[in-house]
Amino acid sequence: MRILALVAALVVAPALARAEARLDGGQIDHGVVVEARLGSQLVDIVTGTTPGSGTTFAGVSGGIFGGYKIKRFIFGLGFDLARVASGASVSGSNTTTSSATTSIMFTPGLSVAILRSADKRVELFGQFDMGFGTTVGDSVATGENIFRFGYDVGPGVRYWVHPQFAFGALAGVNGAFTWDTRSAMGGMPSTTSSSGLTSIFAQLQFMGVF
Repeated sequence: MRILALVAALVVAPALARAEARLDGGQIDHGVVVEARLGSQLVDIVTGTTPGSGTTFAGVSGGIFGGYKIKRFIFGLGFDLARVASGASVSGSNTTTSSATTSIMFTPGLSVAILRSADKRVELFGQFDMGFGTTVGDSVATGENIFRFGYDVGPGVRYWVHPQFAFGALAGVNGAFTWDTRSAMGGMPSTTSSSGLTSIFAQLQFMGVF
């Protein structure tokens, strides 16, 4: 039994030492990051060649983020999926129209812990993401190609419920820019249009570090 206990100690002790060496107060110091995100736009400020008055926007977005944590810094690549529904009505008429599109974005991002509590379980962080993608849906015509560029930046608060798991909440500014190219079809020439949308957004995050 003593021999088994000695063997177990020799095997377990190095693993515990490595795990303890990775700890930085109430959170793990470095490791692979996997994060789930759920966000929503709150206020829309329209610029550029976007739909006119009478158009309303409502949407929710969700995505996943994978990367690496080194002390205060987290960097990696996110995949975001957003479904946006829009509706328009004509004043004095019961006529309404609606459509829905799905946007796909690949988003490199960086998060930096700015302030931490003494036990390092609560931290104020800043986040900056910049993404590239496209849009598909029932409002995208045949021969139409949509390229999207976007960013989001803002402060957030993160709480480490366990050295490897944390919840976060973030609010900030989101910018979305679109270039829409339509191929020549049916005697109609090819066209290119652009639009920009700046909004205030909020996001919930759940992160694991391994």
